[in-house]
Amino acid sequence: MNDLVRFSFSLSPRMQAFLLLRDGLHCLDAAEQTGQPYLWLQACVDVRASLLGEQGRKPALPEVLGLFVSMRAHIEKLGKEHPRFRESIEASCERIDQHAQILRDGLDEATRLLGQDALIETYLNALKKQDWLAHKPCLPQGLAALWSQSADRQKMVHDALTDLSSAVYFLDSMLHDYVMWEKRTANKGCDQIMPERGTHFGLVIIGLKQTDAGRGIVPDISGNRLAIRLRFQQWEAGQPASQVQDNVPYSMMLVPVA
Repeated sequence: MNDLVRFSFSLSPRMQAFLLLRDGLHCLDAAEQTGQPYLWLQACVDVRASLLGEQGRKPALPEVLGLFVSMRAHIEKLGKEHPRFRESIEASCERIDQHAQILRDGLDEATRLLGQDALIETYLNALKKQDWLAHKPCLPQGLAALWSQSADRQKMVHDALTDLSSAVYFLDSMLHDYVMWEKRTANKGCDQIMPERGTHFGLVIIGLKQTDAGRGIVPDISGNRLAIRLRFQQWEAGQPASQVQDNVPYSMMLVPVA
């Protein structure tokens, strides 16, 4: 269902580390494409935190590798149960192995760049001091000039993260295509999802129609592997969040990879 707006919620620490890295890489791509220096710096700091295990995060590479191993085991089992899909499953397993091997070789250049670049380091230090616009190091006054001359810096970071981005986006697409959508309705904006006992789910994905998301309806998701509480809220311009009182049709998938 490509017309759905998707919201992901992790049910395991490993999946949480993966989602943080994925979202950081997405923001970094968006910043580079739109030429937004503050967004690019913030995304660099965020990806750095995932790779180096800073700001209370676990290093993400071991977690991503663990998910690759788990995904491979699941689709191998699927291949045994459905022999007609064996060829495509073998091709997926080969791609998983390729990505996993690249990640096992390490990302020394990426961690070096993100950990030593003067501009990124200066912005990170400003964030530690809760100086989000980096007033004290005078970045607002000079960032436009620095950014116009930083094409080499952006390219170096982009090139160093290419293999990681390919692996993360490939795994993300597999997680989103691994199980079928289940259509549900949140009565008066609320629903409770009870995952099947005995299955270790790592991710819940909520899909909303573009029209509903465009009206400012968003899911508020909480819970754990035993019970997931879902409440839809209305976000309107200039108004506080409010509970949706109408029934909300939505789609849901639970991904048994963790």
